[in-house]
This record gives sequence, C-alpha cells and structure tokens, in this order.
Amino acid sequence: MMNTTTEVTDAAPAITGEDLRNHPAVVRLRHRLATVHGGNKAALSRELGTSDMSTKTITGLLEGTYGGNVAGKLAILEERLPLLDARQTVPGVDLDHIPTELGQRVAEVCHAARETHLINIIAGRSQIGKTTAAEAYALRYPASTILMRMPTRPTISSMLHELTASAGLPRSRSNAEAIARLRAHLQPHHLIIVDEAHLALDRVQGVDALDQLRELWDRNKCGMVLMVTDTRARDMVKGEFSGRLYQLEYRGEWENLPPVPTQNDVAAIWQAYGLPAPDENTMKAITVMVKASCFGRYCHRMKWAAALAKRTGQQLSWGFFLEATKQMDWRPV
Repeated sequence: MMNTTTEVTDAAPAITGEDLRNHPAVVRLRHRLATVHGGNKAALSRELGTSDMSTKTITGLLEGTYGGNVAGKLAILEERLPLLDARQTVPGVDLDHIPTELGQRVAEVCHAARETHLINIIAGRSQIGKTTAAEAYALRYPASTILMRMPTRPTISSMLHELTASAGLPRSRSNAEAIARLRAHLQPHHLIIVDEAHLALDRVQGVDALDQLRELWDRNKCGMVLMVTDTRARDMVKGEFSGRLYQLEYRGEWENLPPVPTQNDVAAIWQAYGLPAPDENTMKAITVMVKASCFGRYCHRMKWAAALAKRTGQQLSWGFFLEATKQMDWRPV
C-alpha cells in the first residue's frame, strides 16, 4: 500500500515590529497623519471611512504592535490611501470641516448641552451643515463626545448598537447588556450627539429608541444634542407621537438654524480652497446654488473643481469651478 502523507506548512508569519512600521502602506499612513491631519488620529480614522480603521488600529499599525489581521488592514490602506492622496489638500486646513459661523453656532449649542446637562435640539434644512458641524465638534473634543447617527428605521436594538459602537464599547449580546455598559461608561462630562434623529419620529419603534436615549440621560445626566431636519421638527411637537415625545423635548432648548448659509460662510469655503473672491456672474451662480441646496451643490462642485485641477496638474481657479458646475448640473426632469 502506498504511504501517503499530507505536507503541513506554517502560515506566513504576521508582519510586526519594524517590518510593519516600515511597510509602504504604513509609511504612507504615517505621512498622511502628519501632513494632512497634524497628528489627529481621530480625523484620519474618520477620513478612511471604515470602522476597521479605528484610532486604536491606526496606533497599532504605526507602532508595529497590531495583533489582529494585519494583512487585511494593509489591504484596506493600499486600496484607500491612493484615493485619499488624490484629493485636494490645503496645508493646515481640513476641507471637510471648514470653520464657519454656522459651525460655531452648533458648537455653542453643544457646549450648552454639555455644561448644563440638557437635551438640546438643533433643527435645520438638509445640507445646511449640521452633520459637518457635529463632526468638527467631535474631532475637537474626541475624548468626551459621542457622535452617533440614528439608523434607518430605528429600533431600540439598532440604536443601542450604533451608540455603543460610537462610544467605543464592545458589541453586546442583548439590549440589557448594552444598556448596562452604557450606564457604566457615561459620565456627566460626556456629550451624546444624535445625527439624523428625525428618522425616529415617524414610527413606534423609533420613538421607543428615543425614549431609551432619554432614560440614559435621566440616569447619567450627560449632555445630549438631537439633530433634525426643519421639515421634520414639527413632528416632534405636533406629530402622531408628540405626546410621548413631550418629555424628551422639554428637557432642553431648541436651536433653529438659518435657511441658507451666510455670506461669510459662503466666502469661508472659497477662501479655504485658496481662491480669490469670484466675479459677479460666478457669485450669482453660487447664490442660486446655496438658495437651492445650502452648502450641498456648492461644496460638491468645489470638490469636483479641485479634483479637475489636480488631475491636470494646474492651480485651482474659478474656471475649474464653472467647468465642474457644467459637468454636474444635469438632473433628470
């Protein structure tokens, strides 16, 4: 009888230590952290856009101590970093979170909620900059700010999953376990910001999720900010579930954002990209954009213009902005 044996080979050893620190993808990661984000790992993690690249993971890769699936993390970096490197950058400026008067207004509401332990509500038009301002605040105060997005068609379970993940807590096996972990974690100095909170206003399960948030606030007395669109704000006080939401609403104050960005904020965008004031015709085109979609189309076209300029190796100018507007202006009728 033929003697057959199965050859057993060891898997390739994981990259660690100096080899990991000097891996080309990690070198690029370190360079982007230093040159684009000024050492802010939270900003870099957010830019990478995946929960697989937390600040803890980034630290482990940079220090050569990461003990998880190193090959998988390096593959993510090798895929995403070239795309990020191709984006327009301005030294010392985070183009995704340009300081604006509206951002400062949101920050003041967040400060007030944190200091007074209230549940403040911010209402504003879609694309007025609520999310961007909340992200900027969380980046400025990463240790004590928990920024979560209300999930689509929320339930208590899906809301708790988002909240625990945003707080950096392990995934729980049950709602009771998640609540216990959150109660043990949350302190009076914390601030919870709930983006897209209006998604919970039109269904019983969503209101249940908001009730659970209120219960956490009642027990832990941390600050909380709910962000809703202006078109849905009325649902909180006059809608089908306004009776149940009354207790939540009366635990803080409302902040109604302006319907369009201010002229100073419009100018802050082009100034951040290093552009001079536009001519009269271009300014008219920008005014039409911000009246229709606040920061939305205006910032989209500015990013596209910057990409066009970078692709051709030229300096960004208003000509590229007008070209981007022409390319992006079609909508089905």
